[in-house]
Amino acid sequence: MRKNYEEKIEELGFFYHPSYWGEGRYYEFSMKEVSALEEATKELYEMACHAVEYILSNHLCDAMLVPKAVQSYLYESWEKDELSVYGRFDFYFDGKEIKLYEFNADTPTSLLESSIIQWNWKEECFPDNDQYNSIHEGLVQSWKDIQERNAIERLFMACSRENEEDLWNLRYMAYTAIEAGLDVAEIDIDQLYYRNGRLQLDGGETVRNCFKLYPWEWMFNESPEACGAPLHWYEPMWKALMSNKLILYYMYLLYPNSRYLLPTWNFLPSSVARYCRKPILGREGSNVRLQISPSDIEETQGDYGEEGYVYQDLKLLPSFEGHHPIVGSWVIGGEPAGIGIRETDGWITGNSSLFVPHILV
Repeated sequence: MRKNYEEKIEELGFFYHPSYWGEGRYYEFSMKEVSALEEATKELYEMACHAVEYILSNHLCDAMLVPKAVQSYLYESWEKDELSVYGRFDFYFDGKEIKLYEFNADTPTSLLESSIIQWNWKEECFPDNDQYNSIHEGLVQSWKDIQERNAIERLFMACSRENEEDLWNLRYMAYTAIEAGLDVAEIDIDQLYYRNGRLQLDGGETVRNCFKLYPWEWMFNESPEACGAPLHWYEPMWKALMSNKLILYYMYLLYPNSRYLLPTWNFLPSSVARYCRKPILGREGSNVRLQISPSDIEETQGDYGEEGYVYQDLKLLPSFEGHHPIVGSWVIGGEPAGIGIRETDGWITGNSSLFVPHILV
């Protein structure tokens, strides 16, 4: 454990770390294991894209709970092939088998610690080892690609500043965009107004490019007309389909024999006794139910679930000395870019689960 590590990670912008950063623990990965994670990430992202195409081609936006008022905007976003910045798959991985739990495609967090915090730890504690982590470089290149496509004059970056974790993840994203050469302005999401068919700030400045760390489904309900304003959103609106847990059902429907997918249903089959129930629009492990046996249930509380659930064949996290890690595999600009590991003593990974760094051996 590094001396004064708290101060070191705070210097890098990691202010929300109490009881969250796992300084005294780490995981080791072989290159073979990393190659397997890369292959799974690449293949699953392609499958998720095919599932989006299937949903749109078969006019299933109603089933995906996308309000009719914004469906045409979502179709347009996909047809224009608007560029995505990032996303994070959550995997079961015991060193051999890889299974997809879910895809955090719209507002994935644990970004700061996955990128520079664990890399800084590695450089101090294991300078002779490598780490599966090109997240920072991938983000910078992704912004460069977007700039080449969209010729951004100014990029506004918005979140709710009341959420400290979102704020510092947003500021890290701003740092990567600035490194890519973009002119960046940080704003609160409440500073955006829809006027005269455009999204504007208080002073009347029109917003033409906006990165938001704010869920699409919230925007759909709060201001559907603003979703159709003529600007480039990052993440693009089509990512709302990937962040919806029903994407897991459609992926399994299209690829039932995939070695990476758990059987997933949009209802609970009567023959299934062990399952994981997730809210369709849930976040951060809230309102998840694990039916392990008739008398063994683990469940979290929260504000989600009224929208319905998906049901996934139960696959409990692997156990290493009583610790249960979930591997978050990052997709940056459509390509695998590195991993971050969250660890829990129970079976459900939530917002307060420990982040544990890793090295390659």
